[in-house]
Amino acid sequence: MIRLGNAQVSLERREAFLDGKPLPLGGRAFEVLATLIRAQGRVVAKDELFSQVWAGTVVEDNNLQVQVSLLRKAFGNPGLIQTVPRRGYRLAADITLDVPCMASGKSPLCGVAEIIEPVGDIASVPVLVVDDDPSVRNALGRLFRSQDIAHRLYASAEELLEGQVDTPYACLLLDMNLPEASGLEVQDALRRLELPWPVIFMTGHGTIPLTVQAMRAGAVEFLTKPFDEAQLLAVLDAARARALVQGRKWLQARQVKEKYQRLTQRERQVFSLVVDGLSHKQIARHIGTSEVTTKVHKKNIMNKMQSRSLVELVAMHNLIEARAEGQGAA
Repeated sequence: MIRLGNAQVSLERREAFLDGKPLPLGGRAFEVLATLIRAQGRVVAKDELFSQVWAGTVVEDNNLQVQVSLLRKAFGNPGLIQTVPRRGYRLAADITLDVPCMASGKSPLCGVAEIIEPVGDIASVPVLVVDDDPSVRNALGRLFRSQDIAHRLYASAEELLEGQVDTPYACLLLDMNLPEASGLEVQDALRRLELPWPVIFMTGHGTIPLTVQAMRAGAVEFLTKPFDEAQLLAVLDAARARALVQGRKWLQARQVKEKYQRLTQRERQVFSLVVDGLSHKQIARHIGTSEVTTKVHKKNIMNKMQSRSLVELVAMHNLIEARAEGQGAA
């Protein structure tokens, strides 16, 4: 969820809230707002807004002015969107990220794919430690500092998810026996939140059934306390390398999904038919329109998805379908 002053906006679900109350916005107005949010303070030219919001449609300038006016009125803030003469518009509000608690069922990473930068090596991947025992946290903190390993220490899962961890590049060192919830319950919550962090469990009394259950749920390792420091460091090296790969995959999938959200329902329909290999003539017949209109839809799709070829479009469509299937299985 993205915060703009006392308002919150979810680009993924196309929802807006003001002081916690739903804010009804029309589709055009929301798309204008979303485009300005993605620009992160950059001045967005009118032509860019027209191509994003009214793709393939000829409209007059006052249509854009009306939508901007509606947004200012809806948010009760005339200064929310700044008019830059002869250039365009920019969002004047500061953009911050809300990290909700685990019970909300929302991922702290939703809607921020275009803000996150790719990470180059595992040195930038932090180890997130969750353990209610302060002596364990302190010992691990000393070890990680001595090895120059980026890390953050948390006493509970709630503290972790309220701690502004807004990166997909991380691995989790998780105690199996937390006071509020078991490690397995936390692992399941992270899976439902679509957090890509690899999980390493640690426990003072591990059992084979617990180990099997954790591994089946996707854990990369299960360590029994007290564990050997050299073993732990070796496991963390592998987990951080894995976090780098999984974080990049998550970021790529999220960016594709963000772009897909910009497509109209008709464009999504054409998108699916294009990647199925249908010709312009076949698509036109299928959706009941002309070939010229079909070509316009395809051009808009290529622009919005920032794709340079049909091969790239197919790869993006496969990512979207794989993500949808994964959510359905969950």
